[in-house]
Amino acid sequence: MKELDPLKKIKSALKKAKSAIITAHIDPDADAIGSSLAMAMLLKKLKVKPVIYSQDGIPKIYKFLPWAEKIITRVPEKLRFDLAIVLDSSALERVGNKIDLKKIAKKIINIDHHPDNKQFGDINYCGQSSSAAEEVFKLAKYLKVPLDRDMAENLYVAVITDTGNFRYENTKVSTFLMAAELFKTKLNVHDITTKIYDNKSLASVKISALAMDQLQFSDDKKIAWTSVTEEMLNKVGAKSDDLVGLIDQIRAIEGVEVAILFREDKGKIKVNFRAKANINVSVIANRLGGGGHHKAAGVIMDGPLVNVREQVLAETLKYLV
Repeated sequence: MKELDPLKKIKSALKKAKSAIITAHIDPDADAIGSSLAMAMLLKKLKVKPVIYSQDGIPKIYKFLPWAEKIITRVPEKLRFDLAIVLDSSALERVGNKIDLKKIAKKIINIDHHPDNKQFGDINYCGQSSSAAEEVFKLAKYLKVPLDRDMAENLYVAVITDTGNFRYENTKVSTFLMAAELFKTKLNVHDITTKIYDNKSLASVKISALAMDQLQFSDDKKIAWTSVTEEMLNKVGAKSDDLVGLIDQIRAIEGVEVAILFREDKGKIKVNFRAKANINVSVIANRLGGGGHHKAAGVIMDGPLVNVREQVLAETLKYLV
């Protein structure tokens, strides 16, 4: 018997389901948040009751998104679901360690766009598109679920941030066609982009200045990195949310091919990579236990910061040789 394709499997699973928990990776970006919110709206239209979970909550910069207030950071102990829908996560562990989806859901649906996805779901729908949001958009079209403005806004924010405003190489013809469909819902694009890109807090500007003051370079100036400690954050009253966009400023420096941001976070060191040209930073992240995309990847490591920095830089230099 010919195996059903993933979209047909998802359609069948949704027809039988009454409830679903939706989640994405820890330390969520706009694609994780936007695709989760849009998926919840899709489920509601199909009469499936959604619960949206994020272990780390939602960055304040994205709290303007429709339904953002519905995201929870703790699932009641006895709550159970017909489905768990995991978005934008290359591995199940990426959703965090405070929830066991295999225990609380009968079936896991894995929807992702990372090339290194571990195919961990009972149903795996993993394309090579611009974003998880684009996969949710394709699912909505397949299920003939009409897009409203709220769904479109969540999908649009997810796709513009994951493609760098349609600048990155993950931008394809299908991405622009998706954007055209979203525009038909009368999105206020100027309002959306202003809230994301022109709404920095003073603390964000101050922590960026501190971090840039510590910027370091490899001998050939192709690798640039900086570190943000908890002491630095406390000094200017900043939070991890205020670091959004910092690593992209480093990557934008002329001659830099790989940008790295190290930051202390509750005893762990979060490492983010950005690249340009033909550098695949997901390879470096994978070697260190993380993952991601060709031009954007990350890993969470045990400290102290000085040891992590030494290990990461050594691995990066090894890759570039």
